[in-house]
Amino acid sequence: MVKVVEQVVPRKRRRFNKNKKKAWRKKTNIDDVEENLEEERREERYGGPLEERCDKELLFLDVGEADPKVELKDDDFTFEYTVDKIPEDSCSAKKATKVALKPSSKKHQVKTLKAHQFINGLQGVKPPHKPRLKKDGLSVKMKKKAQLEAKDPKLAKKAVQKLKEIAAANKKRSNRPRTVIRTKFEDDLWTTGADDVTQECNKKGLEDSFIKDIAKHYGIMRKLRPVNVPKCKYVKPSKLKAVRPPHSGASYNPSFTDHQELLQKAISQEESRMRKTERVECLTTQMFPTIDEAPTEETWLQEMSQGLPKAGDEDNEIKEEEEEEEEEEEEKVDNEQLTVTHKPRNERKTKKQRRKELKEKIAKLKRLGKKEERVRESCVFRVKTYQKEIDEFLELLKTRKHCRIGRHKQRQFMPRCLGRLRFHEEDVVVNLGNELPGSLREVVPAVSLLEERFKNLQRRNMIEPRLPHKMVRKYKLKKTVKRNYKLEFDKIEKMVDSLLE
Repeated sequence: MVKVVEQVVPRKRRRFNKNKKKAWRKKTNIDDVEENLEEERREERYGGPLEERCDKELLFLDVGEADPKVELKDDDFTFEYTVDKIPEDSCSAKKATKVALKPSSKKHQVKTLKAHQFINGLQGVKPPHKPRLKKDGLSVKMKKKAQLEAKDPKLAKKAVQKLKEIAAANKKRSNRPRTVIRTKFEDDLWTTGADDVTQECNKKGLEDSFIKDIAKHYGIMRKLRPVNVPKCKYVKPSKLKAVRPPHSGASYNPSFTDHQELLQKAISQEESRMRKTERVECLTTQMFPTIDEAPTEETWLQEMSQGLPKAGDEDNEIKEEEEEEEEEEEEKVDNEQLTVTHKPRNERKTKKQRRKELKEKIAKLKRLGKKEERVRESCVFRVKTYQKEIDEFLELLKTRKHCRIGRHKQRQFMPRCLGRLRFHEEDVVVNLGNELPGSLREVVPAVSLLEERFKNLQRRNMIEPRLPHKMVRKYKLKKTVKRNYKLEFDKIEKMVDSLLE
């Protein structure tokens, strides 16, 4: 009989890129490692591996039959190991012994979820415990290290110096005054009031400005007076109401005037939006010519030929050149007739002239001083005018202050610029006359409540204005070396290695 062997072609193993940690985690096959770890965990749950457990834990000697009164249910016990019975010999049929594993006395439990199985820890696994050394005990490794350090003279010198420093520190600690160490601190420093603190400060001769600060600090620390809380803590970012009442024209059954007001408001909002779009179009698309007004070859030739001489303009050019030559000749003749004269030099001043200038300068200063004095004396009679100017200036400051306070109050009802975006009011929602519902049951909410609340938070300065952003994923660029370059690099490395050797 011939045996037929079917040759099975081995399946080609798939290959993956493993240049990233993520690829290693996903593509690597770790089933055998997980099975081995799971087997070890199972053995630990059952009391440790079988090789390390003693015979008393695994086996027991069963002599005689079991008590017939005790009834065991299969559901109450779980047998973790089973061993076949030993076959009985013919000579010792009556005194045959049975060897079997001791069954577990734990009740059968429902299997928990895999996610919750390690909440209470592993059963039967001892916690990691590192045995501590005794007070004067040293391990073998530490003993060897101590012997090596004792042979080194430098280390021995350092150890002796360290022992001396420890002894000196202990001596210094023991020389401290016992009164400071043994004090029981029975006196409460904070039992006395602020008046006692001020009295004590006055006895020591401190200034009043320091005493006030000390008493204030003492009162705050002892909670005798409230802490100065900043005023802005209880000020809301906006004075707008949490729920803004809608316009009366937005009702399901509005009056004619209210409905027209809301409609006019929506129209004005739409007109402003159209004006903005028209302005953008005027500055972009309308700046360029249309297809009808686009430049052609004729217009291009006409523009490029501007300023060039024509066929009939040669005679005019000759006449203009002759006239220019005549004008140049006349200018040359006029320049020849002119005579150049040098600037006269400044002669040196005499002593008499200098004395005269000094006297005039002193007299001028005296006149200016007398004039300033007369003006100063005349200012006494202008007190009323000065008072009037001061009153006008104070009135101006008062009006500016009122305007500033009014602007500040108005700003509390307006949204601020908290982020890089500005707050824009939502569109006015209005139903036309034919769209108005007949009854309250037919009313449908025109705006999403979630969006309306989100916009209201922005209006009340609780959050900054936001816009939906599209998520754009930026991939990390992968850098690779070309194959030709790689070969050249390998050659260079080999050459360098050979030279170094």
